[in-house]
Amino acid sequence: MSNKWVEVEAKTIDDAIKAGLKELNLEDATQANINILREPEGGVFGVGGTKALVRISVRNGVQNNSRDGNNRGGNTRSYSQNKRTPKNNDKKRDYEKKPRVEADPKEQLDVSIKFLEGLINSFGLKGTVTGELDDQNLLVAVKGEQTEALVGEKGNIIRSLHELTRTVIQRKTGAGTRLRLDVADYAVKRKEALTIYAERLTKQILEDHQEVMLEPMNSVDRKTLHDAVSNIEGIQSYSEGREPYRSVVFAPTEKQGSKKEEE
Repeated sequence: MSNKWVEVEAKTIDDAIKAGLKELNLEDATQANINILREPEGGVFGVGGTKALVRISVRNGVQNNSRDGNNRGGNTRSYSQNKRTPKNNDKKRDYEKKPRVEADPKEQLDVSIKFLEGLINSFGLKGTVTGELDDQNLLVAVKGEQTEALVGEKGNIIRSLHELTRTVIQRKTGAGTRLRLDVADYAVKRKEALTIYAERLTKQILEDHQEVMLEPMNSVDRKTLHDAVSNIEGIQSYSEGREPYRSVVFAPTEKQGSKKEEE
């Protein structure tokens, strides 16, 4: 058995395997034994993550120019490249779908509040988390001057925080959820700013009689823009493009007919 091997750390398992194969001067993974010692784990907003750790050794009978490595301890499990699961197993998994779990909104609201409170404390921020139910929707708000750090440019951190919270709720309760999260009144301020912007822009469009396409936005922001111009005579709005590059278009009604999107 060959004693030539290396251990490589990288952001992903694939990156670690590629680096290891290069280190051992191997052309592809069929010439190597590959063991995953540690899978990568993402931290919160990219902070505190763990890289993947992979051990790669040369298969018996394969010639290379690599040096011998020094053994390191670790729990290993085999990993093979491009290994496909037989079709009959795919069908079996389809038949073994888990039954739908009914959500308990009160439980989910409690989980979301406790998780966000813990997250705020872990970052050393001062703030409060409140929540209420609106039918089956969870309305959760994080408030406090220091919590503005969780907003990010154009709300990019809020979107990540929303997905993280939603994932935690689903894992804790076993059911999906309808979560609406606001941090430091960002949603309210954003809605007000977009409404004012839309009203100013429509005045220019009515004067120039030219349609304007705005930058790509999420569905919430697009709906705010559609609502803002819905009662302005002579202006219509619709959306074009595919997610996540879908944009709102403002146009004079006499130029675009009755084309309008309600989101």
